Amino acid sequence: MKRYSIFICAVLFALHATAGAEKDDNDAPIPPGIAAVAPKPKAVCLKDKKLTVVAKQLAELQHIPPSPELIRTAREAGVDANPVYAKFGVAGEIKSFKSWLRDLDETADAPLICGRARVGERVVLVAAVRAGSLSVNEKQDLHAEVIEDFRDPYLVVRDSKGTSRRIAVEGEGFGATVTLPLEWGRPLFVQLVATGPNGPRPVAERWVGKIPRNEPTRRGSQSPEAWLMQLRRAAGARSLRSNRLLTREATSHAQTVCESGKLGHELDPWGDPEARLLKRGLQARVVGEAVARAQTMREALRVIEDSPSHRMTVTDPRFTDAGYGKAKDEKGRTCAVVLLASWPRMVP
Repeated sequence: MKRYSIFICAVLFALHATAGAEKDDNDAPIPPGIAAVAPKPKAVCLKDKKLTVVAKQLAELQHIPPSPELIRTAREAGVDANPVYAKFGVAGEIKSFKSWLRDLDETADAPLICGRARVGERVVLVAAVRAGSLSVNEKQDLHAEVIEDFRDPYLVVRDSKGTSRRIAVEGEGFGATVTLPLEWGRPLFVQLVATGPNGPRPVAERWVGKIPRNEPTRRGSQSPEAWLMQLRRAAGARSLRSNRLLTREATSHAQTVCESGKLGHELDPWGDPEARLLKRGLQARVVGEAVARAQTMREALRVIEDSPSHRMTVTDPRFTDAGYGKAKDEKGRTCAVVLLASWPRMVP
């Protein structure tokens, strides 16, 4: 059955046992009448009440929703984890669902949470990657927190006028609470970005205030060059030169994203985008990268545009050159990479 998911990522850089004669307590014989209990296998995902609500809502639909509708349904239910996945099937397809979850677990950079619902013969399983969280209190103060394997968190907040701001997140262990000024207006779309095993990415998203409805649908462009030119022009940033070496590296990374099934900037031994460019003999003052995977190139570009942290990266006025990469994975999805640099030059 059909599955939907959207994946995005953007970045801006500058006890050991030995054999012995003594017995351990665990070696003592089990007393008669007490059965040995085998340890339970680790759950692939933890059940989440909000995702269960989302799964039920999707199962009651008479159609399989497009990706934006899936994401919106999750955000309206208070799900802040990112990314979000959904699999649609029928009763009895247990092996298919288990295989799907195992595949997600193998490529995820953090633990999975999930919810399941059945309406008639239709079964829907919704899963999300839980690497961080965003919660809002009655005063609309925002609390941000990331799990142990993630570091360097920060917020990107987009206000009702489309202006985005980056806010540092201080504090260790229990995260930090941030007050969002009332003069910024509402609603606000907030992303929590942090660096994990595969590099930095948005780990949580939340609306503060009422989620807007009936947003205009942009058709966009299949051409990454035209799309980026229009986006930067609207932001007051200069147009970019197409760079052959940047395009070569962007294409190579897009292929890596598709082949690995993972979304990130650090998927090979060379490391982040800056190090990957240096491998090709290219150095720049500033390097940036946006990575997305979706059903089509147009959808991938729209996802980048709608993500505050991604949009801030690709419209940064310091960039002068860009390269564009595209690849297809075994499921027919498009892996897109936009690689940007400021005055790149060959290393002597």
